[in-house]
Amino acid sequence: MLVWRGTWWNEKDVKLEIDEPGFLYGGVAYETLRTYDRRLFAARYHYERLSVTLSHLGVSLPVDYADFRRILEEGVERLGVEASIRVVATPRGRFSAFDYVPAGCELIVYIMELKLEPLGYVKVKVSSVRKIDPISTPADLKVAGRTDILLAKRFKGDAYDVIMLGNHGQVCEGTFTNIFLVKDGRLITPSIDSGILPGITRLNTIRLCQSLGMSVEERWVEPSELYGADELFLTHTSRGIVPVNELDGWRRYDTKVGQFLASRFEEFIKSVEENWE
Repeated sequence: MLVWRGTWWNEKDVKLEIDEPGFLYGGVAYETLRTYDRRLFAARYHYERLSVTLSHLGVSLPVDYADFRRILEEGVERLGVEASIRVVATPRGRFSAFDYVPAGCELIVYIMELKLEPLGYVKVKVSSVRKIDPISTPADLKVAGRTDILLAKRFKGDAYDVIMLGNHGQVCEGTFTNIFLVKDGRLITPSIDSGILPGITRLNTIRLCQSLGMSVEERWVEPSELYGADELFLTHTSRGIVPVNELDGWRRYDTKVGQFLASRFEEFIKSVEENWE
């Protein structure tokens, strides 16, 4: 189901307008959320990150946080089960090959059942597609159709995700995940200034590690460190923490630390009040 122009609809009853600005010229911002026990996880973080994306596009959300949360909670209640939520913000205004004059945006919220299949053996690859230089496209501009992410996904194959390098060859992130390394008992993750999206699950994972007395180094990471690591694990909204079994078809890893953190993740995030405000 989805909410569009203030009304709840079944998806099959809504059709894209042929002159939709986002379809013709791009700039569709989005966030993906989920629930735990049918409660919205980190809704304020997602609202604020969506607002940052829209600020890059010269527009702002048409609702304040209280209304944003109310809409999402209504959708979860209507659905009646654990939910996966995709929030889309489409700019409005005068757009053409000659003009970009934004005048607000429209909010569309998709609510669907959260279905998580067993993970099994998790394979990742290092992508040959580089992330766009943040000078050209800010790393925190989260829009549908980013060319770097689309091209990297094209060659994903049966991998869970592909890891993208930055303009200086530094390790950045996956197409929808952040990455952590474990080496000699130390946890390492690319820093925000490496050119990554500030992941919400990444942030909670760092705080989980700190609560367990495990320090996390946030810094630039060289690709060689991926192959020399004892473990790798990914983080993202839907799954939380995902231990990696294999990189590039030959490098295999232990998953002990990743599995331990994954087993503690849900308990930890439920104990952090600001995740539920």
